[in-house]
Amino acid sequence: MKRLIVASLSILTLSLATTTAVKAAPQVGYPAKVAIATNSKVAQTVITPFELVSRAYQGDYRLQGIPGFGSFISDSNSGRITAKTLVQAAIDAKELSPEMTTDSSYLSDIEQHLFSMGK
Repeated sequence: MKRLIVASLSILTLSLATTTAVKAAPQVGYPAKVAIATNSKVAQTVITPFELVSRAYQGDYRLQGIPGFGSFISDSNSGRITAKTLVQAAIDAKELSPEMTTDSSYLSDIEQHLFSMGK
């Protein structure tokens, strides 16, 4: 009986780990990081929409006024946090190029990730 319980728990753990890893995969349309040349001769990187939302959720943009964890999800669901506010926070943190504020595809992908977190 103990073997059956241990085996069942092991299978359940493995299936949850596999499901979570597949669900958390970043979108294919964006490379993990892309260097962008700027006027300051310093290359900035483009953070994938998935990575931006994940980092915001983890509280990486608290200094820019974006709360983390549960507050992030509730503010996202209420509309206080949008794709544009996340992009602006990353720009203020010097982690994203200002040109990304006009990239409609990038903003749309961020909104999609925000929506999926609220489910």
